[in-house]
Amino acid sequence: MAVESLRACRPIAVSYPAAKPEHMPSEQAGTAADRGLQSRAVGQAPTAEVFQGINASLSDLTSAFGTILEYAMRLLDELRQRNDELASWNRELEAQIAAQLAALERAGKLQRFLPPQLVDLIVSQGNESILESHRREIVVVFCDIRGFTPFAEHAEPEEVMALLRDYHAALGPIILQFKGTLDHYTGDGVMVFFNDPLPCRDPAKRAVEMAVAMREAVAVVLRAWRRHGHDLGFGVGISQGYATLGQIGFDERLNYTAIGTVTNLTARLCTEAKDGQILVSPRVANAVADTALLEEIGELSLKGLSRAIAVYNILGLQATH
Repeated sequence: MAVESLRACRPIAVSYPAAKPEHMPSEQAGTAADRGLQSRAVGQAPTAEVFQGINASLSDLTSAFGTILEYAMRLLDELRQRNDELASWNRELEAQIAAQLAALERAGKLQRFLPPQLVDLIVSQGNESILESHRREIVVVFCDIRGFTPFAEHAEPEEVMALLRDYHAALGPIILQFKGTLDHYTGDGVMVFFNDPLPCRDPAKRAVEMAVAMREAVAVVLRAWRRHGHDLGFGVGISQGYATLGQIGFDERLNYTAIGTVTNLTARLCTEAKDGQILVSPRVANAVADTALLEEIGELSLKGLSRAIAVYNILGLQATH
């Protein structure tokens, strides 16, 4: 009975030694007291272990949290670095796009009068100094349609536009093929020159070969229009000499042109040319004497020139062996 009472009171007997019952023999009382001390020791052990486990868990959690925090900060730094890199790439891309747009704009302007390969060269180098005003010997080709003015007076505007579209479509590829520099085309009048902006070998021969190809291509176009009752022909003038070349106009509309007596002489030769004729100056005739079939026309007094000049007609090209 006494032992049962002691066991029942064990939870509140932590701070006090067990009382020795007066009615219990001393040996039994001692044994009971020993069992009470053992019970207190056994009851205290799990509590210490739990706190030790909690402390260890807290230490592990603290360490894990520190690791996670360090990893998160590292990710944040990497994210900031990626954002900076992305911003830098965006700036570079914007600069590249702006440069490409500027190059396309320059190319668009240059393609109006220069062959594509020269445009590519100028755009790739980013230097247009080659187009600055300068003096050089060139060969000029001028061509137009015989009878175009009377045709334009009587034909409907739509017919005039249709003829010009066919005409220019025939000449354009040939000018590109022979790498000529297109000065301008006004209505039926087209002016092309060689040996500038880039020098070329045998500019007179190249000009004559181009003119012969033009004559053949335009003959096909005009043949169809003649069937509709229109009296149309094609004439060409070619001369060689020095001119001043460069860009003229304003920023939004620039043209590359040649100015000098050689251009005036070429225009006058073209005016004198009958249908199918390619009239050339003596210098051009001498330059192509071994490759072209020449017909001597004689001396002509041309408007705007103080003296008559010898003129030759290109009948065709000599056969190559």
